[in-house]
Amino acid sequence: MSTVFYRWGAGRDESRVKFDGTHISVFDLKRQVMLDNNLGNGKDFDLVVAENGEGKLPEFD
Repeated sequence: MSTVFYRWGAGRDESRVKFDGTHISVFDLKRQVMLDNNLGNGKDFDLVVAENGEGKLPEFD
């Protein structure tokens, strides 16, 4: 069993997504985060995955 830890928004509490195996696709990770947080089907927002340890979102042009 593997785990991805994440923070939602500016929150300080960490949540986690557990999955079997050693990897998870970004699609499956986003889907699980949306399901865990009751966010619906994802048509009303963009969910960004950032790996930077600082908790800052990447800047887009």
